[in-house]
Amino acid sequence: MKRIILLAVAGFLTTSCVSTKVHRTLQEKYDILTNEADQLRQQSETRAAENTELQREIGEVRRTVNILVEDTTASFERMRTLQTKYDRLSKQYDYLLDNNSTLIAASARENKALMDEIATMQSRLQAKEDSLNTERRMLEKGRARMEELERIIGRQDSTVNYVRQKVADALLGFTGKGLTVNMRDGKVYVSLENSLLFAPGSWDVAPNGKIALQNLAGVLAENQDISILVEGHTDNDPYRGQSQVRDNWDLSVMRATNVVKILTTNASLDPKRITAAGRGEFVPLVDNDSPANKAVNRRTEIILTPDLSELANLLEGGE
Repeated sequence: MKRIILLAVAGFLTTSCVSTKVHRTLQEKYDILTNEADQLRQQSETRAAENTELQREIGEVRRTVNILVEDTTASFERMRTLQTKYDRLSKQYDYLLDNNSTLIAASARENKALMDEIATMQSRLQAKEDSLNTERRMLEKGRARMEELERIIGRQDSTVNYVRQKVADALLGFTGKGLTVNMRDGKVYVSLENSLLFAPGSWDVAPNGKIALQNLAGVLAENQDISILVEGHTDNDPYRGQSQVRDNWDLSVMRATNVVKILTTNASLDPKRITAAGRGEFVPLVDNDSPANKAVNRRTEIILTPDLSELANLLEGGE
């Protein structure tokens, strides 16, 4: 739905001037989508916190198991002591049986009390063993879940590193010419300066930029589990063009959309995996206080994100 709305916005902007009311409605829809993206990031942070809490709970279970093991060992030792005492009293009972009925009666009472105590200890020991088995099962379940989380995260990290290297190799000829590839927060960021893609005030991609994007599209088509977000960014200079593009918001959206159109000329790259977004001048990398800094902020970022559905499903299944 988010991609459909963004494409609709791009279509309206490229065909004719929109009314103020329509523009405001589209802006509101864009703000809603931005909020949804923030909520998704918050959910990702919540999942990370839940993983930390799970590890803490596993630590607590381990400590509980150790206490139960120690308690069980002590109970066994006490039971053996009581058994020894019982055996001694039995011998005394046999001796007293032949000598004094009064002592026999007293010994019988002591023997009964001892038997009752042994029965109680056996019952407590069984309860502790049951509790220990339950804690062990919980520990094993938590360990298996944590290992699965680590496996999924490790696989995703490997995928991201692989994609980053493939992208860097495919765009090697453009490194140092307005293009950088790096990783942040488990994602690959391909940043292309406007000097590589666009003439000032234009949203038509330059020939050299088209080559870079076509090379990138080939890598993206080979990695089907990667989601692609194309973000257009401007500096804070007001847009002075005389066309259907009225401001930096419009300009950033048009540039992002045109980059997407070039990427999807690769027939193997599913358009459903791509989202185009305009950020205007509102997400600068540096202060817009010099021509050099403004050139840095005028950029298009292509953000590659691994598929997190398997990790999300595992976390939700453990709640």
